[in-house]
Amino acid sequence: MATLMRNASMRLLHHCRHIVVTLLVSAAVLAPSPVASQAAPAPPPQAPPAGSAAEAWWRHVQVLAHDSLKGRDTGSPGHESAVRYIARQFEAAGLKPGGTDGWLQRVDFVEVKLDAERVTLAMRAATGSWAPLAVGRDLRLSPRPSTGDIEAPLVFAGYGLSLPQAGVDDLAGLDVKGKIVVHVNAVPKGLSAPLQAHGTRSRWTAMQQAGAVGIIAIGAGGVWNDAGGAGGVAVALADTMLDDTRGQRLNATANPALASRLFVGTALSWDSIVALVRRGDKLPTAALNVSLRATLPTVRRTLSSPNVVGVLPGTDATLRNEIVVYTAHTDHTGTFKGPVLTGDSIFNGAMDNASGAATLIETARLVAKRGGNKRTLAFVGVTAEEKGLLGSRYFAAHPSLRDGTVVANLNTDMFLPLIPLSGVFAYGYEESDLADDLDAVTKARGLAVLPDPEPEQNRFVRSDQYSFIRRGIPALAFKVGYRTGTPEEKTWQAWVRDHYHKLSDDITQPVNFSTAAGFNEMYADLAIRVANRAKRPAWRPNSFFAAPVP
Repeated sequence: MATLMRNASMRLLHHCRHIVVTLLVSAAVLAPSPVASQAAPAPPPQAPPAGSAAEAWWRHVQVLAHDSLKGRDTGSPGHESAVRYIARQFEAAGLKPGGTDGWLQRVDFVEVKLDAERVTLAMRAATGSWAPLAVGRDLRLSPRPSTGDIEAPLVFAGYGLSLPQAGVDDLAGLDVKGKIVVHVNAVPKGLSAPLQAHGTRSRWTAMQQAGAVGIIAIGAGGVWNDAGGAGGVAVALADTMLDDTRGQRLNATANPALASRLFVGTALSWDSIVALVRRGDKLPTAALNVSLRATLPTVRRTLSSPNVVGVLPGTDATLRNEIVVYTAHTDHTGTFKGPVLTGDSIFNGAMDNASGAATLIETARLVAKRGGNKRTLAFVGVTAEEKGLLGSRYFAAHPSLRDGTVVANLNTDMFLPLIPLSGVFAYGYEESDLADDLDAVTKARGLAVLPDPEPEQNRFVRSDQYSFIRRGIPALAFKVGYRTGTPEEKTWQAWVRDHYHKLSDDITQPVNFSTAAGFNEMYADLAIRVANRAKRPAWRPNSFFAAPVP
């Protein structure tokens, strides 16, 4: 009887915890995650002032970053729970369902991993003899949907970039058909940050169009790590036309120590190439006198994960057919797969990106309450950002809204409300006239649009706005900004160093609730202004992104 009562009690406790999360009761009252005896107790969760503008936003963060959702990995039950929660909040805010199935737009994926124990590698020199290569020591391998056994000659393509508009085309005049392309994992000087980012992300697209069958990156500096030689899992869209790696039978990174063997019998010298890379100079290209043979068995499974879509229809008979899409990704990276030493194995993703999903909800609520949006506003929580911007890639290509045209995208991902709100970083500010709307909104609130202090991080194309940019749709992405040389910069950079994609990105970390509330209000102002501007948003005439990019 005692055992039955204990089991019943445990089932009741589990059920009650689920209800608490569902009803948006503060995560502070929920049972904490287990902590190993040697670990210090976690700090108590924070709480914004009762009745403050940030109170509802913080409750959303607490729910979406709660341990019970197990890190919201794409295709997981925890992520499904997060999406259902967001849909309920959209409904409560007065939005209309905008998915293909009520609030949801289902997206299908394929997951691929290598059968590491059966992988073999060998390289053939000009003499015709084959020599084995060591997985991890010589090459690290990453699986792709097209991964399969391969034997092909190698060709060196410098930086591997194809940006003829910018005067850079390493593939010009180079025969890569049926070959594996080796490139240095760097960029030449003279390219703007957006062009650098787009060029590196689109390397394979240009190579595949030229007939290449594989790609090997090689670094010109840093320390080589043998770990993870054939590990990892790749997730791709099941829609192969949207798979940026289609046709890529081999994806590898080479140990720089292998370079001298790759260039044997050519006029190329690895030391001279490294010197050119360090100066940012143009690199030579050439066919290599070696071939690679790889046996690459894979294990595959399919999965499904939804985008969640809420809509505020426009009030103007003409402009309502133009859709402004607000996005934030709802997924994170799940749980830690190695040995757990601290008792915490969950990547909660409070800032990345429960904070942005909470802002998506609160922006929708604020805008719906104000009303009067002439254009239609769509609020889209996208899945699989952490897998390569896949949910937004699918939505941008196949919008679930049956009527209308998407004319702008505004995105927030890990906007970091950690410091006082004096201004924002707006990635893409120089590229489109959405900057004019942002200028007006920030000026009215006494805020500044601050220059990006880290253009080399290429954040304009590193989150979901890039999926819309690629289709020629003007976009902006946002974070709370700081000025260089200030304490705020130290706080911001310390967070990235200590919490980004780490187990500590949970609800116990310090948050500036006034900043979160102010950011949400500014974001809602911007939604109304873009929805009501006279002309649809447009790229600046000199923007590289004025035309759709591959």
